[in-house]
Amino acid sequence: MSDPTLLAGLGCALAVFLCGLGAAYATSHASSFALRHQDLMAMVPVVQAGVLAVYGIIIAYLIQSKITDALSTSDAYKFFTAGLSVGLACLASGFGMGKFLKQCNAEELFFVRKGKAEPKQGSASKKFSFTTFVLCLIYLEAIGLYGLIVALYLVG
Repeated sequence: MSDPTLLAGLGCALAVFLCGLGAAYATSHASSFALRHQDLMAMVPVVQAGVLAVYGIIIAYLIQSKITDALSTSDAYKFFTAGLSVGLACLASGFGMGKFLKQCNAEELFFVRKGKAEPKQGSASKKFSFTTFVLCLIYLEAIGLYGLIVALYLVG
């Protein structure tokens, strides 16, 4: 028979580790994107990537607050799968965001906001809409949010 406390603890660990891994991957590419741009709005992908790690911390906190000596095996499995669901969803979201930003960096893309017709962007050679850019990131972030919703449901 498996130890319920161990399973719940592994759920906490997986939530934090996998969400952090996805956030770190996305942040690495988001940071290089932000360094290429002189606009403060270029920090948006960095912030969005960091939110992925927060999802894991939220679930890990909720799981650890429910670990008691009377924890049943079925609840422990639910907590374990909650950690896996948010962790894997945020990992996939972070890899998606990282790949998108890596492509933006490789093609030397830069965004243009309304009212800024002549941006000074150094070596960047191609323009795209800031709204389109943020919407792509939002949809990629939503994958992690879906994992958080499932994990919240499992934790109860």
